[in-house]
Amino acid sequence: MSADKLYVNGSIFTVNKDREWAEAVAVEGNKIVYVGDRAGADAFCDEDTEIYDLDGKMMLPGFIDGHCHPVMAAHVLSQIVFDIDWTLDECLDNIRKYVAEHPDADAYFGLGYAEWLFDEKGPRKELLDDICPDKPMFFLGSGAHEAWGNSKCFEMAGITKDTPDPLPGLHYFSRNEKGEPAGHIVEGRAQAMIMSKINFFDSDSVINIMAENSADYAAMGVTGTVDVGMYSYLEKQYYEALDAIRDSGKYLQRFVGCTCHLDDVDLVDSRIEAIVKAREKYNDDKFRINLFKIINDGTMESRSAALSEPYPEDGSVVKPLMDEKTAAEAGLKAAKEGLDVNMHAIGDVAARSVVAMAKAIREAGYDDCRVTCSHSQYVAPDDIPLFGKYDIIANSTGVWMYGNPLMDKVLGHINNETFRMRSLIDGGARMALGSDFPVDEYGREPLKSIEMCATRKMYGQPDAPVLEPADEKTTVQEAIEGFTINNAYQMHMDDVIGSIEVGKYADFVILEENILDIPLEDIHNVKVIETVMDGVTTYKA
Repeated sequence: MSADKLYVNGSIFTVNKDREWAEAVAVEGNKIVYVGDRAGADAFCDEDTEIYDLDGKMMLPGFIDGHCHPVMAAHVLSQIVFDIDWTLDECLDNIRKYVAEHPDADAYFGLGYAEWLFDEKGPRKELLDDICPDKPMFFLGSGAHEAWGNSKCFEMAGITKDTPDPLPGLHYFSRNEKGEPAGHIVEGRAQAMIMSKINFFDSDSVINIMAENSADYAAMGVTGTVDVGMYSYLEKQYYEALDAIRDSGKYLQRFVGCTCHLDDVDLVDSRIEAIVKAREKYNDDKFRINLFKIINDGTMESRSAALSEPYPEDGSVVKPLMDEKTAAEAGLKAAKEGLDVNMHAIGDVAARSVVAMAKAIREAGYDDCRVTCSHSQYVAPDDIPLFGKYDIIANSTGVWMYGNPLMDKVLGHINNETFRMRSLIDGGARMALGSDFPVDEYGREPLKSIEMCATRKMYGQPDAPVLEPADEKTTVQEAIEGFTINNAYQMHMDDVIGSIEVGKYADFVILEENILDIPLEDIHNVKVIETVMDGVTTYKA
């Protein structure tokens, strides 16, 4: 057997516990055929084998974004993209500028204003009415679990003071003193009542945006993505986009997804049925649908996360979409169909539903079902060891792990008790990392997240405040595993990707420096030299 390419003379970190470092890697076609010392590689070479001199650079398995929304991103990034650091005045100025530059638009859409700019009552429609009173305006917040709309938006959607909230206390419209919608729209079912009535998106641009985003991912060293869902009212557009991007050959990552996520307990059966049907069409190692995603609460910034304590500002208490019993029943239904399960759980009460779901799945004998707790932001101390016991994957996002004193007023002491990844790992859980793109705020680059997992402070800012508890930092190696083998496990593909091993696909990234051997604060600056997916170079610096 002769290899097409042989990689030598670098720091090759395999993420294989049996052999973490190698001197040479040989690739034939799209598969790895040799991993070992330099001398042993000669048996796989002939005069046609290309020798790739790494020249001291680092080679890793390709990064996998274990929590993102690539199809949704292609829709919501089509107009105004807010900078997370903009003040309210800067947000309004940029909206005003965009409207002036696009006077012929029928509607205005955007993503990413900082949700902590406002008090517990949220943003107000009058601020947008002053800019554009005659066309609908709808802007998703930085976490996409709340939105900001103008009066025309509510008018065209037929939402008045007499319109009931879809799920009071979790999916709702903030109201003014007259009981009318005030401009603040919380969670997906409330957002759907507007977005299903007004067309904010140009379908012709979606595929181009998705291809551009995929190319950007390749430049970051990403070879796989876990798509954790689209709004259910855009399900038709989801399939259209996925069909088109697959046919185009312009998606440069492996894609595992769930189609649309669930935010209505009455739709469990129909959503599972839709995923099983989609799996018949998408079920190979490039594109696969096999994930049941539940949105069980909101975000802390939107004050819609399900916490065991009232929010300090107004004493409000938020309940999760699914209690423990309902979550267990839903998870079992999905597991019986051979689906993996992912539950968005920001607050500790929502996370407890994940534990109950996983417990039911394991006790029923579905040991191969991958159960993921998305975000794992605030897990009760008593529940942390249960993640390991019931094989719950603790998904999180490194670029969220920084000290933010602005959230003290929203969360009180809880603001210093979040993202306890050290404890989760020590308790036996697998940490799987993702960006939550397009609601990634400070970037979706894996190297940023790897640095911030290990520092718990804003990348590139050595003097920035540390996110407490400071002793919840991970190691760099654990963060690398979180972007490689652990995400491959979450994708149910750890037998074919996630580490550099013989027989696995040739998915890897080459970095300018060995990130295990440099100061932590320098990791985000390390340059991606080349990305290879399925044996094909998808990016080269």
